[in-house]
Amino acid sequence: MSWCWLVRTDAVPEGAVAAAELSSGGHLSALAADRPAPSGKRKIDARALNSEGEPALASLVLPPDGLTITFDDLAVSGAMRAALAAPWPHVLSTLVVDSSRFAGALTAVRNGDRGRLEADPFARIFPAEIVEIGPGLLGRTPAPTGPVIQRYGGGNPWPWDRF
Repeated sequence: MSWCWLVRTDAVPEGAVAAAELSSGGHLSALAADRPAPSGKRKIDARALNSEGEPALASLVLPPDGLTITFDDLAVSGAMRAALAAPWPHVLSTLVVDSSRFAGALTAVRNGDRGRLEADPFARIFPAEIVEIGPGLLGRTPAPTGPVIQRYGGGNPWPWDRF
């Protein structure tokens, strides 16, 4: 599984691999994972990104910088189960700081289904902001197969595309 840093900034950082303007101001940008960790370090599944991606409406769940909880926390596993049971959005990725720490989530739709975003189960953990994300950042994540809330070998989640 590949990851990229996801940062929210006033301007697009130099070297961003994808970036888009937010309706609430500023930019959401992806940086290569081999770069030094940016302020507020969070990683996103690289499959959620596409530098030629279309605009989308998104629920952006971001805890305060430095605040994370483990993926094994009942709140996180419950939110993941609820997200898997809901109609699959165009983009869904948890945000991580390492292999075992939950640091937010990004859920996006392109069909205007604001209700799907207002019911974001990850917003039960940390506050969510519903924002319009401009073109140039988001791709599409496939619906997962297999037990994606389980892990094997400690920090290794089951692959989404096979079981």
